[in-house]
Formats: sequence, C-alpha cells, structure tokens
Amino acid sequence: MADSPVDLDRRAYRRVVAAATTGTFVEVYDLLIYGYFASVLAEQFFPRQDPTAALLSTFAILALGSVVRPAGAVIFGHVGDRLGRRTALVASVLLMSGSTMALGLLPTYHTVGILAPVLLLVCRVLQGLSASGELTGANVLVFEHAPSDRRGRAVSIVNVAGNVGALTAAATGFALARSLEPEQLATWGWRLAFLVASLIGLVGLYVRTRVLDSPVFVALGDAPKRDSAPIVRTLRTAKRRLLVLTVWTAAASLGGFMLVGFLPSYLIRVGRLSPADAFAANGLSIIVLGLSTMLGGYLVDRYPVRRVAIGVVVGAALAAVPAFLLIVRSGTFAGALIGQSLWAMFLGASGMLGAVLSMVLFPVPIRFTGTALASNLAVALVGSSAPYVSASLIAATGSPVSPAIYVVVVTMAALLAAIVGLPSRSFLRSPGIPHGPADPRTAEI
Repeated sequence: MADSPVDLDRRAYRRVVAAATTGTFVEVYDLLIYGYFASVLAEQFFPRQDPTAALLSTFAILALGSVVRPAGAVIFGHVGDRLGRRTALVASVLLMSGSTMALGLLPTYHTVGILAPVLLLVCRVLQGLSASGELTGANVLVFEHAPSDRRGRAVSIVNVAGNVGALTAAATGFALARSLEPEQLATWGWRLAFLVASLIGLVGLYVRTRVLDSPVFVALGDAPKRDSAPIVRTLRTAKRRLLVLTVWTAAASLGGFMLVGFLPSYLIRVGRLSPADAFAANGLSIIVLGLSTMLGGYLVDRYPVRRVAIGVVVGAALAAVPAFLLIVRSGTFAGALIGQSLWAMFLGASGMLGAVLSMVLFPVPIRFTGTALASNLAVALVGSSAPYVSASLIAATGSPVSPAIYVVVVTMAALLAAIVGLPSRSFLRSPGIPHGPADPRTAEI
C-alpha cells in the first residue's frame, strides 16, 4: 500500500529535523571542545613561562576566531537567501569538519615555535566562518518546515542538539581527563577529541545532502536571484530589527559562551575543583540547559513571544550573581553544579528565543541574512570574547564575581530590546510568520 501524502510529509519533516540536528551537534561540539581543552592548549601552543598569559592568549584566539563571523554571515546569508537553506548548511558542515581535523593535527609551539599559534588561529578562523551559517541555517530550515502549532518546539530541538554537542564535548573532556595521565592528555589525548569530531561531521554532511529545501523558499522561485543582494535589502529595510536581535543575541551568547567556554577553567582555577570534577559539573549543568531550551519552545508555542522573552531575560539577570557566589564560596562539586544549573535554567530558553525572534522579525527573502548577521555580530562583539573578558575582569578587579556583574549589565540591555522592539501580541502559530511578505520592504512598513 502506498504511503499517504501526510505520511510522506511527516517522513520528509523528520528527515529535515535529523539533518539540522546532526549538523548542529557536530558544529557545537567542534566549537566548544576548544574551550574545554583551553588549559591544555595554552601549554601546547604558547610558551610556558607565564601560565596566566598563555591561558589569556588561548582565550584571545577563541575570540579572534569569531571576529570573521559577520563576514561569514554575509557569505552564508547570501547563499542561504539566494541558493537555498540546504546549500548553505552543506557548505558549513563541510568547512567545519575540515578545519577541525586540521586543528587536531597541528604541530605544537615546542615543535615549530611561533608558527603553532598562527596555525591555531587559522583553524579557529575557518571554524568561525563555518559557525556563522550553521545554527542560523538549521533553525531557519526546521522552522520553515514545521507545523504551525509546533514551531517553537521544532526550533528548540535544533538548539537541544547544540546542547547535546556541548554535553558531549564536556563528557569527552571528562573521559580523557579520567582515563589518561596528565602527560598523555597534554601530548596526544587532546588531539583525539578533535579528530573524532571531524569524522562525525561526515555523517552530518551525508544526511544534509538528502533533504529537500524549505518549501517557502522554493515558493519564491527565481525572485531571490533577480533582486538586489540580500545584505543590501536587509540593511535598507530592517536596520531596527537587526538592532533588536543583535542586542538580544549578545546577552544569550554571552551566557552560553561563559557557561561552556569559561566556567570549566573557572571551576578549576577559582572553584578549586579537579579537572574531572569541573568537566562533570559543567556537563550536568548542560543537561539543565537542554531542558530549559525545550521548556522555552513549549512556552512560545502557547504564549506571546514577547511575554516569554521578558520573563526569561529577567530570570537570567536575577540568577547570575547568586550562581557565581555559590560556585566561589562553596568550592565543592555540589556548589558548582547547583550554581551553574541555577543560571542554566534561563540560559537555554534565552538562546532558543533568539532563533524564534529572528523568524518573527524577518521575512523569508532576507531571513537567513538578517538572522545570520544579527547573531554573528552579537557573537563576534560580545559572546566569543566572554571567556577573555571574564578572565581579564577577575585579573583587574581581584573579584571572582566580577563576570556576573558583566552578565547582568548586558542582560538588562536585552530586556530593554525585548520591551521596545517586539510586538506585544505576536504568536508563532500566526499563519503569516513562516511565509512573511515576499517583498521585505512591505514587511518593514
């Protein structure tokens, strides 16, 4: 008996979700495994005379690797809005897998001297270019395929895949720290974490080549190729919307980068935990992050997006300082886990809402470009520098809680953006949201 059209649609939708989540898992793992091995990489790629300076240099490369993300947003946004969401996603996972494999094979400072950190920076730049189109494209593709009553939950699944990638990175760090001697971890153990990731990326590449493109993008026909460049149309018609999404994503990415890129080293150096306990506590808090992401998706499917956004960002601001105080003053595994989890309860929903807000703010012809540009500007200017700025704040002030104050300031800016920039009664189930007007100028009016 032949499958019904409904069965075929469901099968195609599941294939799209699998393609988006597999690639996002790989991308997030590849990006964040660097943060988990920051202390080891500092020893391998910089002189050992000053451990603090080496760690700061490692975090600086983490930040510099994201400076190119706005340029990558323009490139992948152009591809996604001109040639299709699927084409952009295939290119992003291919670039990420190649650069991650190269990073795992790099010579160290003790072998080639100053060339080692230069090559490390090149790999991070390529990873940054890839990341500029990954999560944006995955969210857009899934959202535009999703049933109208499950759009928030569909986007949350993609973001949870990123959480699982982060959890896997933490688990990998924990397993290697437990099973290897410090000398083994420093000489070759860290390479395994990068090389395995590049192989998993081939799975994501295969799955993505077998999905159909977004139906609402296909419905545009040849119009995207006849119009002016997507970046030109975005800057001409959606500057205010870009600002709103950039400020929101700055706060969300600051929290995310700090949780998974800074806190593992923070737990070791300030929280006085062993590397294995730090990886375990951080990994368990990422489970809370995933649950928060799913809850956020459920809430925006039922309630106005603006109301949910305000509630989430207020909770994140209120939780930041108590979370850091608990980590610092307890100095225990339990305190580290509870402190991180308290904050992660709001961070997951905050990150997921950034993806949802982009669907509300931008119409289909410029959706990929608008989302990618706002998100990557936020990451380049604020998110990716969070580990470096946090470590610098502690060094300058002597206060281990100073990063939390930084978080509160940026989060208050996101609250203002949500209050001023979001429509008060916007529901994701509204029929106009996934399609939007064909002409972005009409959308701006």
